[in-house]
Amino acid sequence: MNSDRMAHSFRERVLEASRRRGSKVVLNLDFAGPYEGRLDNAVRVLNETKEHLAAVKVNHHLLLPFGLQGIRAVIDICKEEGLPLIADLKMNDIESTNLNIVDSLLGYGFDAVIANPFVGKAEGLGKAIERIHSKNGGILLLVYMSHKGADEGYSLRLEGGEPLYRVFARRAKEWGADGVIVSAKSAEKIVETRQIVGRECLIFSPGVGVQGGDASAGIAAGADFVLVGRTITESLDPAKTAAELKSV
Repeated sequence: MNSDRMAHSFRERVLEASRRRGSKVVLNLDFAGPYEGRLDNAVRVLNETKEHLAAVKVNHHLLLPFGLQGIRAVIDICKEEGLPLIADLKMNDIESTNLNIVDSLLGYGFDAVIANPFVGKAEGLGKAIERIHSKNGGILLLVYMSHKGADEGYSLRLEGGEPLYRVFARRAKEWGADGVIVSAKSAEKIVETRQIVGRECLIFSPGVGVQGGDASAGIAAGADFVLVGRTITESLDPAKTAAELKSV
């Protein structure tokens, strides 16, 4: 395993990368369209924008058609550049499956995994979080997503009236998560989440640009990082767009 990973926690690595490049931008390296062009596009955009990024996130767009071996070029670039690599599989299964996911991802060079806290801790995420931390990896929990239907699930209220996203934020703190995902389109929820999780838990905010969220508003509300995809990947000049977002 990479000695740099062994020397620092995920939180330390992503904050260090952010300071080094003066950026709070995490690139969502998601490409649709014909499969034969996706990987080349991903490598091209990553190379064009890497000096403006704090980290990189990879979703099913690349992982499903190409697998971990198939995206080796992306993983290698991130390692060479000291860019933490986050797997966005929204892990949400039983313990044995979650442990297998964690071992596969971290074994191939990923630094952090996004998971859904709905599955619970006992025989769900508990041992997976322990395994991740034993390898100096990071776990990011979903608190509030950025799509239009997010309110239909994350704002459901329990019997006492507390919305589910607040429960998830509290779980992140209690379970020792390294970070949470909270939509950049919901400044009030970023503020609420920060009050619950404190300063040690990082806030990553998606939904910037194409989905209508504003990077500067998300950061002003308390997010540590903004997750940006199509605004950069579909730009005529990805490097310029990433550099502009970097300055928020």
